[in-house]
Amino acid sequence: MPEGLKVLVIGPSRRRLDSLMEALAESAPEHHLIGRLDRAIDLPAWVAELEPDAIIMDTESPSRDTLEQVVVMSERTPRPIVMFSQDESQDAMRRAVSAGVACYVVNGLEAERIQPLLQLAQVRFEAWQVMRDDTLRARQELQEHKLVEQAKRHLMKVENLSEEAAYQALRREAMTHRKRIADVARVLMEMAKT
Repeated sequence: MPEGLKVLVIGPSRRRLDSLMEALAESAPEHHLIGRLDRAIDLPAWVAELEPDAIIMDTESPSRDTLEQVVVMSERTPRPIVMFSQDESQDAMRRAVSAGVACYVVNGLEAERIQPLLQLAQVRFEAWQVMRDDTLRARQELQEHKLVEQAKRHLMKVENLSEEAAYQALRREAMTHRKRIADVARVLMEMAKT
């Protein structure tokens, strides 16, 4: 975990927020508090502006609005989130984790726990990002494969080619223009629509 994380702290209670910030300063003085919000309203905008390395949230129970803000932020500018909550229900935990919370901690706002929880959130966040990137890459490859198959079928129908000949035609075109086969297939299918 890198030293000197920039941390954004969010919580509705001034007293608990002060306690949280004191706990952060006490347990991890190398980290820098860069922002303090009472609510998660406009969280994506605040994260984009402040660019924190991690977020610590304190809530009695994560509201639907708060979790919606976390989802939007996680899609645009994902960050590791540690959420301290009084709600110990499995439903609340599931909703928070599904929204993008890396660490959901019930009744555990003690100074000595902050640093290990930030570390855990960072590790889980990095693992999720790898899985997310792998999933996006697999989806893109699948879409490109479907596009190439469509282009082959189009060439087979229009040019009366075999499947292998259609593929070789796409391949030759890609090599001639130094493009990927999927890009050639995309252009071909766009031209076929006009």
